[in-house]
Amino acid sequence: MPSPVGSDDVTSPLDLTGSIDGAQNAADADIGVDDRKAIAFALAAGPTSVSRPAAFTWSNPVSGNSGTIISLKEESVPFGTECSRFETTANTIGGVRAYTGLACRDANTNWTIVDLRPKDDVQDDASTARS
Repeated sequence: MPSPVGSDDVTSPLDLTGSIDGAQNAADADIGVDDRKAIAFALAAGPTSVSRPAAFTWSNPVSGNSGTIISLKEESVPFGTECSRFETTANTIGGVRAYTGLACRDANTNWTIVDLRPKDDVQDDASTARS
């Protein structure tokens, strides 16, 4: 007699492999891969650091999400990769939220978002570290 492998609980399915991270980054829920590409494209097409305005926008016509990059600062990282830390708003179906992220150039010198999280999560991490 075979024993059941899965679960019929559709609200919290059984993870047999342990490969799914249960503590998903909150930014992943609102800002998908294509949105991250739109942000990276805006960073690449945006003004240089010399002529950078106070803010510039990004938009993903497929998801309907958009935002404004309100802060951009070059950041040095090991091995000489060019990176920029940024703050952006994101207008999504879930509302408007502020995010902070890190974008770096990949091997083809294209901008890639390597870290993105809600700004309030970053502030919470900083206050926890001070405690």
